[in-house]
Amino acid sequence: MNKKVEEIKKIVQKRLEDTDWNYHILPVVRYAKKLAKIYKVDGEIVELAALLHDIGRNNVGKDISQEDKHHIVGANEAVKILQKYKYPEKTILEIKHCIEAHRTLKGPKSKTLTAKIIANADAMAHFDSLPIFFYWRAIQRKDKFEDIVKWVGDKIERDWKMKITLPEAKKLVEKKYKAIKLLLSSIEIS
Repeated sequence: MNKKVEEIKKIVQKRLEDTDWNYHILPVVRYAKKLAKIYKVDGEIVELAALLHDIGRNNVGKDISQEDKHHIVGANEAVKILQKYKYPEKTILEIKHCIEAHRTLKGPKSKTLTAKIIANADAMAHFDSLPIFFYWRAIQRKDKFEDIVKWVGDKIERDWKMKITLPEAKKLVEKKYKAIKLLLSSIEIS
C-alpha cells in the first residue's frame, strides 16, 4: 500500500461523517478503481480523486444551501492536502479537475478520462446506497415521503442518463438501475 494514499484516506475518513464514508466514499473508490483498471489510467490518481471528491462537504457543514458548492470548496481543500504530501503539480491539477467536474451538471465538464471516471463512479455509488438518500432527505430536509420517492427517482434517472457516460460503467450498474426503477415504481403514489 502507498503510505501517502493511506494517510490521505485517514484524513478523509476523519473529516466526513461515517454515513458518507461507508456508504458513499468507499463505493466511489471501489468503482473508480475498477474503471481505472478497465480504462488503463493511473490508479493512484483515480484513488486519490475518489477519496477526496467530497472533502468539501465537511466545510459546507449542515447548511444545505451550500451543498452546491462542495465541489469547488473540496477542490481547493484537496490541493492543500496534496501539496502537504508533496504530490507533483501535474497530479494535483488533475485531481483538482476531477473534483471540480465530478458533479457533471453543476461544474465544469470533464476534460480527461480520469475526471470522467470519477464522475461515473460518483453516480454509480448512488445505486449502491439508495436507503441513504431516503434517510438524508427525511432527516436533513424533512421532506415528505412522496417527495423523497420522486426526488430519488429523478436523481437515479439523471445519474443513469447524464452522469454514467462510460459504456463499462453502465454495464457494471445496469442491473441495479433496473432494480431501483422497479422498486421505485412499486411505491409511487398515483
